[in-house]
Amino acid sequence: MKVERKELPVLALGDSDGLKVGELVASLSYPFGRESSLSFGIISRRGRSQNVLAGFDFIQTNAGASAGSSGGPLVNVRGETVGMVTMASQNGAMGFAVPISVIKNIIPRLEKGEKIVWGWLGVRVSELTLEAADKLGVSPARGVFVNSVLPGQPAEKGKILPHDVILAVNGVEIDNPRELTRLISGTEAGSEVRLTIFRKGGVVQRSVILAPKPKETEGREG
Repeated sequence: MKVERKELPVLALGDSDGLKVGELVASLSYPFGRESSLSFGIISRRGRSQNVLAGFDFIQTNAGASAGSSGGPLVNVRGETVGMVTMASQNGAMGFAVPISVIKNIIPRLEKGEKIVWGWLGVRVSELTLEAADKLGVSPARGVFVNSVLPGQPAEKGKILPHDVILAVNGVEIDNPRELTRLISGTEAGSEVRLTIFRKGGVVQRSVILAPKPKETEGREG
């Protein structure tokens, strides 16, 4: 959206990383194109990923939880924007906002008219159970189990194999599929990532160049 007017008032950008559960927040919205609306609430939960394919964790709040509030700012008590409301439950009990820290990272690129394409690894993964960890010899039990590798995708090209256990991405340890997906799909396509893999009793390093995510894929994949 582009408007011709200049020097319009703007909200300051705050720090979503410092938000605490129970902190007071408010949302500003224009639901259904009617009168503007101000809703108060609290931060209900941080680190809530509504979709395993999301490249970040949402902020859960009961402010701006009504339908039609999407796109409005979520602000703290100082009037600083800490998120953007993006979805709400049907009963209006809770809403979800994209953290401003995520938005800050892409604003400069969007201002230049650049398109942001997030990365994709091309694996189907699951939790590493204690039984599987014991069978594979992973001690202590940690990481994400690779169920399958999709043909022709970055993981296959990077020599990732079924039954590998991914322990870390670029040195950041992971313990569940959500963490893997957040790290991978929060990295731009074309970037190289270093995977730490447990395979056949030993640890190996593999470098993979991420690709854009194919539209037809779905499920617990990253």
